[in-house]
Amino acid sequence: MKLVTFRMASTPRWNTDGEWKDGGTLFIDVQCWGRLGDHVMSSVVRGAPLVIAGRMTSYSFKPEDGQKRADGEPFTETIWRVTASNVGLDLSHSPSTWSLRDKVRENPNGDAKKPAPGESTGGYATALGEPSDPAAAPTSGLGDAQDARPPAEPDDGERELTSVGHDTPF
Repeated sequence: MKLVTFRMASTPRWNTDGEWKDGGTLFIDVQCWGRLGDHVMSSVVRGAPLVIAGRMTSYSFKPEDGQKRADGEPFTETIWRVTASNVGLDLSHSPSTWSLRDKVRENPNGDAKKPAPGESTGGYATALGEPSDPAAAPTSGLGDAQDARPPAEPDDGERELTSVGHDTPF
């Protein structure tokens, strides 16, 4: 089974008398197995604010370099790890758009089947009120939307987070 691992950083910030201060940064290794890993690879970019749900574990070890604390005791390092069940964008920083591209589906026989002409596997969601394009209006949620938008540009290997409104502040 496929595994995608990345490291997430979280730094607390607070305002004291009009001056912003940073706390210590917590680094967490995130493991995404199977389809979740595939989706993370195709959707998440470095610096994107994320919300992750899953099972957190930790383990401690003494580094081989023999570093010692001020009291002479061996230094111990702790690694935090989340085995993710869900990964999503944190929309408290900025709004974002999402679309489900047509994908190859499988029929009960296991043969790959592309959508028939006029059939769609999904539509567009809007983050800010009603859709401006009536052809992209939501329907019953069963994949019956007719999408009049042009197909997405081919993937050139570059990934970016699509957002509307204000830029994400990082």
